[in-house]
Amino acid sequence: MNGKQGDEMKAFKSNDEDSGQGRISRGVEVSGDVHFVDDLQVGGKLSGRVISESGSLMIEQAGDVQADIDVGVCVIRGALRGNVTARSRVEIYKTARVQGDITTPVLLVEEGALLSGAITMGKE
Repeated sequence: MNGKQGDEMKAFKSNDEDSGQGRISRGVEVSGDVHFVDDLQVGGKLSGRVISESGSLMIEQAGDVQADIDVGVCVIRGALRGNVTARSRVEIYKTARVQGDITTPVLLVEEGALLSGAITMGKE
């Protein structure tokens, strides 16, 4: 094993403690049902369904999601085509483009965000 290969292996070592965070990076495309527990960041393309009992989903500015979403918290900075059900809150920022219905007890929409769909607020 040369020094370079050893250095590369160090990059793949992880702590014994799992951070609980998942990431779909720019350039990555995922299709199907995605289930997660803690946090999921999407900077790539995702289509299907996204499900988490209490986790937080963040769609980054480069993210392109075509899915129905059922999560605890949903933060949107990129493109979303699909319906969102969030148990705690939905945050839609000025770089977001959302087409779909939103059901949540708390909704934050930043000026400049594009939102097309029905909104239902209140406790489940």
